[in-house]
Amino acid sequence: MSFLKNWKLILASLSLALFTACAGSSGGSSDEGGYDEGGSGGSGKAAVQKEKVDENKLKKTEDEAMAMTEENHKLRKEIFDAKNKLGIPVERPDAE
Repeated sequence: MSFLKNWKLILASLSLALFTACAGSSGGSSDEGGYDEGGSGGSGKAAVQKEKVDENKLKKTEDEAMAMTEENHKLRKEIFDAKNKLGIPVERPDAE
């Protein structure tokens, strides 16, 4: 395996390593006090409460997502039909 033959693999590996290193770093955000959006100078951890999700709320959200998906499908079909009536070519996504 020569370096020149596998440069894409090496580049992808280095990119992944860099991305992982950047994502794992604390970056510009700090949970240790310092700047706080509330302006109180505290850590802000007490102000942030995690929202509890129960079965009913999850089911409701799933139903809303399905309704939006169906609406999206209907709108795309209307656009497709309208383009066909007007004689506008319909672009198909390239299959890779």
